Amino acid sequence: MPKLKTMRCFRLLGLLPLFAVAACSQPSFLNSFAERSSSPAPVERLNPGTAPPDRWTPAPDPVEDTDFPNTERISQLPGKIGECAETTITSITDRYGEDLPPRAKKGPDPGTIVRFSNSGAQVSLRRENSVAHSQVFDKVSMCLVELPKECPGDLRGRIYRTTNLRTKESWSLANDVKNCGGPAG
Repeated sequence: MPKLKTMRCFRLLGLLPLFAVAACSQPSFLNSFAERSSSPAPVERLNPGTAPPDRWTPAPDPVEDTDFPNTERISQLPGKIGECAETTITSITDRYGEDLPPRAKKGPDPGTIVRFSNSGAQVSLRRENSVAHSQVFDKVSMCLVELPKECPGDLRGRIYRTTNLRTKESWSLANDVKNCGGPAG
């Protein structure tokens, strides 16, 4: 019987350091998580239509620095005369954003806008049949053929010659309705 009593004492003595550590560190352990919040407080999302103007902030811009596999970089527009880049058509619309009808309608011409996956665009004030024969996702070759001489820093007014690699049709259009130097829009 005395052996059993001795074993109980040793067993309890073995738990003593564990109790000591738990008792000494428990309050600081809990407080350290409360004080050490690494993430900022969640931002309340407000509806822009109902929120007061002093409380509403727009969502942050998406980060476009990441390269996704098998995608083209946005900056692959030709920069020098004679330089070409292969890209893909992403949309073909009239200047008001409506789909191009298969046949030209009577009345005022709504023009043509074609957009590309390399962030390029070409605009015409009239319907371009070679663009209308193209389809979204068609591969094209886009070559810079003319830079505006009046304002070298302005990106508007550049003329690109684009060839649809499926239909073999080509067109030369500017990247903006307005030439460089004037007001944007």
